[in-house]
Amino acid sequence: MLTPDQLLHEGENLLGSYNIEIARWVNERWIGTVPLLYVVLTDHRLILQPQARKHYEPAVIPGRYIKQVTDVNDDRRRGLLITLKTGHRIGMVAAGVQADTFARNLRTLMVPPSPVRFESELNLTSIQKLITFVENL
Repeated sequence: MLTPDQLLHEGENLLGSYNIEIARWVNERWIGTVPLLYVVLTDHRLILQPQARKHYEPAVIPGRYIKQVTDVNDDRRRGLLITLKTGHRIGMVAAGVQADTFARNLRTLMVPPSPVRFESELNLTSIQKLITFVENL
């Protein structure tokens, strides 16, 4: 299994890595699959790798193909239904605290990065003036 550092492209930022189950929504509850998947979320891609003895190439879903992320919860677990622009739907379940951060970061991935890039210099004089102003309040 590849590590996040091995999967990142130049200029890409890691949002998080998670252990998740691919799951089916059946009779008002999630039915998980085995093995778990190791998921790496970057600011551009959703990368899925089976946790198995045999080596599998990671499946990569660019963020621009994610159309919708819907919370679907049962009595015990929080699940996400991911709808792709291709029409495919993927059910995923993450455990415990990971579920909240996974859902938040997955939705962050859906927001396209800003095309506007600007460089700004740090102006220490203006920061010092602000500090002085606040100290004198």
